[in-house]
Amino acid sequence: MNKIKHIALWLGILLYLVLSLSFTGKKRKNTICSKIQVRVVDSLRDQFVTPDNIRDYLHDLDMKVLGEPVKNINTRELETYLNERDNIKETEVYFTADGNLHLEIDQRNPILRVINERGQSYYIDDEGAIVPFSGNYSSHVLVASGVIDEFFEVARKDWLKCPENKENDKNYSICEIYELAKFIHNDPFWESQIEQIYRNDKGEYELIPRVGGHLILLGNHENYREKFRNLRAFYRKGLNNVGWNQYLKINLKYDNQIICTKR
Repeated sequence: MNKIKHIALWLGILLYLVLSLSFTGKKRKNTICSKIQVRVVDSLRDQFVTPDNIRDYLHDLDMKVLGEPVKNINTRELETYLNERDNIKETEVYFTADGNLHLEIDQRNPILRVINERGQSYYIDDEGAIVPFSGNYSSHVLVASGVIDEFFEVARKDWLKCPENKENDKNYSICEIYELAKFIHNDPFWESQIEQIYRNDKGEYELIPRVGGHLILLGNHENYREKFRNLRAFYRKGLNNVGWNQYLKINLKYDNQIICTKR
């Protein structure tokens, strides 16, 4: 008898759940989308995209959202549409129980702004995505300028492709610069110290620091890690003792040598 009661109890619970889910499903289909909530990940660190940008994108989309029944709104289509935007890495779109449309936006993380020799400007993010310049975004990322020529369309979203042998690639100069930018970005000291990379007509690099009135002559791309190590040691043992504004130029071009030009 107890066994029959136990089975009947579970059947009752199961029937209740089925009816509840059915009722909730019908109610959800009739729910109207009355609010759009946007959350941009890491918005305190970067503002490559803002909630207002997202709302503008939805306004331009040929799909009614606000005031429409939830059942008529394709969240997968919205995700695909938003992921095609230059400044968005990934999007998650879903409805809450009360019918609010929630958008979770993972924005791109630019680590380099490039101003090439044609005067075109664009960003490259930490994954190598090339993002056209937007006047709506201002970030204190590393800037590269000078004799930089690329063989891709700056005006559209693309990905930087750098083979191991960069000298045989048409984009070798921007690949070298991007490699330097990643190295600087991944080191907290250099990220806070190096403000700009300039590539001259000899294919050599000059670095402009944030602190100190000197110019750093890095030379070519070869052995750049060792050159940065030597420069860090010189900063600790040299500039900290004599002052950061004593020199006009710090030359790292030559192996295991640092040649300084005084003011």
